[in-house]
Amino acid sequence: MTDFRKTGEKPKYNFRDKDCIGRKCWSPGEFFHRGATSGGSRATGSSSFQCLNRAYRGCPDDKSIDILLIKERKLNGWKIIM
Repeated sequence: MTDFRKTGEKPKYNFRDKDCIGRKCWSPGEFFHRGATSGGSRATGSSSFQCLNRAYRGCPDDKSIDILLIKERKLNGWKIIM
């Protein structure tokens, strides 16, 4: 697991590995974990910042890395947090 952060923002986004920044499936966002209640209330649960593609569908089989995507995302302020 690797964390990424966008310059000027506080949340750290959790991704599968350091190469995710160069993959087409890159999708940082806030994932809402819903708790189960008998009455259907949505007031329970929590949220986390992570790859939404991984959270909803799982990582795809295609693990190819695009160098241009890495450069573009780094120019947009994304960086690896150790």
